[in-house]
Amino acid sequence: MRRFILLSSFLLSQMCAMAQEPFNGLITDIGGKGIKANVVVKGSDKRTRADGKGRFGLTDIKADDTLYIIYKRDTTVVDVEGRKSIHIILAEKGKLIKSEESEELMNYGYGYVKRRESIDYSSGISGDRLRATGASDLRKAIMMCYPGLKYINGELCLNTQNSINGSSAVLILCDGIESNLDYINIHDVKSVEIIKGSNMYGFRGVNGVVLVTTLSGSDALK
Repeated sequence: MRRFILLSSFLLSQMCAMAQEPFNGLITDIGGKGIKANVVVKGSDKRTRADGKGRFGLTDIKADDTLYIIYKRDTTVVDVEGRKSIHIILAEKGKLIKSEESEELMNYGYGYVKRRESIDYSSGISGDRLRATGASDLRKAIMMCYPGLKYINGELCLNTQNSINGSSAVLILCDGIESNLDYINIHDVKSVEIIKGSNMYGFRGVNGVVLVTTLSGSDALK
């Protein structure tokens, strides 16, 4: 019976994840160059960041939602207006030139939803700050900078309560690929972000996600 309940819970979580609708976006300047900006959904805790090519992804965006595009010190307000995707073109100082729906972006499905929105981003930890701890081990350095992380029974955890798969371990992604912190050189790290309880990464992300960006990985996005 217990196995049946666990399996049912797992299938339900997967069905919920599948029901989410992707919303792909692209932020560029007038010349088509991508703009790395923060994207926040007004009145909610949804947020994400555009990559070096200006691409970003969200899920389940409502027709009447409003997006805040935060670039440097400027914030641009863009209404979704029922669109299923959006290409935003900005001028200097974040001034909106145009926003339009793009069938090409829609056809990518979940292609741009690589850095999915979270319910609680940390402020981020720079590689310099991690190295300043004096720790040579990346896991220890992260724990020193983010006390909410615990190392329990060989697993890095944000929550001590076991999930449906019997583990409380956070999902660790290095440059978008599942990894192990023991295999990442602290001197190669550009930044680390901690996400609490985000099901946008599937059922594995319910326990939290550690996003590691390396110096070489960040250069690949430029």
